[in-house]
Amino acid sequence: MARTIQWVQWALFGLYVVAGAGALMLATPAGLRALGLSEGIVSFLPAMILGLPWSLPTFVMNDGPVTALAVLGICYGLNVGVGLMLLRSRT
Repeated sequence: MARTIQWVQWALFGLYVVAGAGALMLATPAGLRALGLSEGIVSFLPAMILGLPWSLPTFVMNDGPVTALAVLGICYGLNVGVGLMLLRSRT
């Protein structure tokens, strides 16, 4: 049972990593082209949601798209680092 739960945790973490990569790709025109979407629907909202709680200031501040993308990438990286640390501490 414990091995099954550990496997599920790693699978969910992997899905979070893939979803975050997709969310960051949605925030750039080149990423939208790579995903096969039109360039007119660039959106930072999925990356903002996956970067919570670190990305809360980006909901109220507008420093431009380049700064927002950099901040959201760092926020997402922090969440991945914390999640990886928590998963590895249980093994």
